[in-house]
Parts: sequence; C-alpha cells; structure tokens
Amino acid sequence: MIVVLALTASVTKAQPVKVEPFADAVPYSIKTSSNVYFTNCNAETVKSFFENQQALKPGRIIPVDDGFYHGFRICYGSTDCENPENGSNWIQVLTINTEECLAWYRKTNPEFLIIPFQALKESGKKNKRMQREFPGIFEKYQHLACRLYRLTEAQDGTEKDEMAVVQESYNMKVSNNYDMMLASGDNGSSVINTDPDFNMQQIWDQYLKEIDLIGYTTLIEYNVDTTGLPVFSSGK
Repeated sequence: MIVVLALTASVTKAQPVKVEPFADAVPYSIKTSSNVYFTNCNAETVKSFFENQQALKPGRIIPVDDGFYHGFRICYGSTDCENPENGSNWIQVLTINTEECLAWYRKTNPEFLIIPFQALKESGKKNKRMQREFPGIFEKYQHLACRLYRLTEAQDGTEKDEMAVVQESYNMKVSNNYDMMLASGDNGSSVINTDPDFNMQQIWDQYLKEIDLIGYTTLIEYNVDTTGLPVFSSGK
C-alpha cells in the first residue's frame, strides 16, 4: 500500500541546508538502513514539527489518504510532488486510523485480525477458562493487528517483525510452562503454580501487554536530505 521510493540524486552546493529529522521516531529496521521510520505521534504533530523548522520550511503540504492511512506529503523545493515518483523532495507522514483499519479487515480479511492471537488460541484449546475469556481478550487487544512493527533479528539470525519475535518467545515460555508442570507432578515438588489455567492466563497477559508496547501508529518516509539520516540513491 505504501510504496517506499528512492531519492533522485541532485547537484547541490557545498553546504546544503538539511531538514532536521523528527526525533521521537525509530527506524523501521534495527539491522538494515532505511528511510522509513515509525512513531506513535500522530501525523498532525509530525507535520507541525517540519512546518516550524527555521532552517528549511516546506514549500507545500499535500493531504494524503491511502486506505486507512491518513496524513500529509510535505514538499520541499520548487518541483511538483503530487506524484511522488517524479524525483521531488518530500517527507510523507501517515497515521493509521485504527477504527477504519479494523473495519476494513473485518470486511476483507478477518483472519488477519487473529494473527496476534494465533498462539494464544492454540494454547487456549487446552483449558476451558481461556476459551471462555478469549472473546473479551480479543475485543480488548484486536487493535494490535492495526499497528506497525519494526524489523529485528530473530533467534535464527533472520530478520522478522518484532511481533513475530515476541510471539515466538512466549510460545517457548508456554511450552516450558507445561514441561515444568509435568516435571513437578512426578515427584510432588511445587516448582511453579501447577494450575494450568492460571499459568497460561498470566503468560498471555504479559505477551499482549508487551506487544501493545512495541507497536506504532505512524509511518514517516523521508525522501529528502536530512541531518543524521542517509541519502538513498537508486542503487540502495
């Protein structure tokens, strides 16, 4: 939906004025250089930051609506940036409208909303309490499917989104939890609380709260020369 475009190289003077990047944002990938950043500040807040820079002010700001993403393309220089493929200098800031996102997936692909809960549903098959409580948990945390997640390094060395990495970590905790309960039952020792409902509920509560902390709502895409950020050529 959101196409990341390369910056066309241009001839500049020795000390060009640069756009200061938005500080309260994180790079999309932890390992790989990118001109895409995430933040939980809304598009209006980010737009205001760039509008109020003293060194270089945008020449034009265009509203952008792309599905359930809404925000702005902030344009610099005299070139037309209505079409972002024409090599102009711009910063695009888009915020997810959560209600629109949820409505869109309910209509077009409801299974997508289950992705953050897949492992929870599987473990829930093993106890009745979780089966009873799952609808309420889903209602509370369904917005997790409408968040942006950074790429990070998984245990196998590959690059995966952070939600998938955290989910794998909690799958391991659930597996270890069952193993410990079985081991403690053999000799009568009390290694952990052996109530499977209690343990599963506790683990998945922690999982959902952690996922809620690592998701982002706003995407910032730089197509300009900025302080502290690389300038990308078509070969990157």
